[in-house]
Amino acid sequence: MTPGIIITETPVRGVKIYETRRIIDHDRGNLTVAEFGEELPFVPLRYFITYEIPSSATRGEHAHKECEQFLICTRGSCSVLVDDGTHKQEFHLTAPTIGIYVPPMVWATEYNHSFDSALMVFASHRYDPADYIREYDEFLRLVKQD
Repeated sequence: MTPGIIITETPVRGVKIYETRRIIDHDRGNLTVAEFGEELPFVPLRYFITYEIPSSATRGEHAHKECEQFLICTRGSCSVLVDDGTHKQEFHLTAPTIGIYVPPMVWATEYNHSFDSALMVFASHRYDPADYIREYDEFLRLVKQD
């Protein structure tokens, strides 16, 4: 029997770190797996992958009003800074077995990409420009209203 995933709460409201199951197969290669809707917090409607990001470039730098996201660096590494308007925390995604859940109304920034990084992001909603909060001051104003 393979043990389940490990979920770790963080000080940032709603943000969780997931360590997925790792199945080691020395002959055929390794596998990591988790099931959306049962072990992971939502069933995605969309995914995207950022890759070939210059190490000096920054991605993200926004929050969503409704969309949830789950980020996994499937190759290489990158850093993720999450911010709920009160608490901030930095995470280093360095293995395809570690994912970060980012709920709505949490500002997320991805940076410090290794030359070979590939960051896969699963999203709970289809792309909707109206769901994005792209100005940090507006984000702070909105989270203070809640």
